[in-house]
Amino acid sequence: MDLMSADQRTSRRGSLGGGPKIPPEEAALGCRNVNKTFGSLRAVDQVSLGIEAGEWVSIVGPNGAGKTTLLNILNGFYSPDADADSEVYLDGEEVSGSPEHYRARRGLGRTFQGLELFEEETVIENVMTIRAVKERPNLLSALLYYGPGRQVEAENMRRVEEILDYLELWEYRHSTVATLPLGIQRRVDLARSLALEPDVLLLDESMSGLTFDEKYDVIRFLSDLHEEEGLTLVMIEHDLEVVTAVSDRMVVLEKGGVIARGPPDAVTDDPEVARVYTGVD
Repeated sequence: MDLMSADQRTSRRGSLGGGPKIPPEEAALGCRNVNKTFGSLRAVDQVSLGIEAGEWVSIVGPNGAGKTTLLNILNGFYSPDADADSEVYLDGEEVSGSPEHYRARRGLGRTFQGLELFEEETVIENVMTIRAVKERPNLLSALLYYGPGRQVEAENMRRVEEILDYLELWEYRHSTVATLPLGIQRRVDLARSLALEPDVLLLDESMSGLTFDEKYDVIRFLSDLHEEEGLTLVMIEHDLEVVTAVSDRMVVLEKGGVIARGPPDAVTDDPEVARVYTGVD
């Protein structure tokens, strides 16, 4: 249980712990004054973010800092505390009360630390299932597999095949997911998120448990998407070497609150960030 007052928590936040870069309502993805409490635990504490279109922002911090909880609020899996004046924005629209599927259709994608794949289905079936969420023909045409329904099905398959080829998953397309190594399963998770054609992609430790070579592959794909397609990336990652190499900005959380934010070089040199990671004041 955190016994510090709000003023005490604020006083411990580093010199780079100011407000968001741009107003949340003008951002590709933003939030203002987000709180989330579980019982006596304040998991997210007055967090405000403003992430510009095309940015790669990494959210870092020790275990239990509130990183995944914050992502769950941004994508609609959790709602912020009802008694807080919390707001979440997606491309200028306030979506604080909107469910996950609405935000997904509005361009917000998500990968998961704990893979949520359909393990008994093939790779292509996994991705096609998620793709169907994006474009649904009317019920009658879908049942008859005729007209618009047939056209949508063909377009969905074409797009899914492109994604599998792009992520070098083509040879695994008919393999059952449960039979594949973790590195390939991570790529399948990424393929599913790309099937929704997101403008903003939330990455929750998408390299967790991977070897150096497997991490390199994931970074290679993400870098291409970021640089060539302009995809906005919001990444939780524990490997600071990876974070500092790829990120435009970093946001550091401790005990649910932002203690530093800014360019990687400035953040990693901040004494408060060093204290969080080393335990030395």
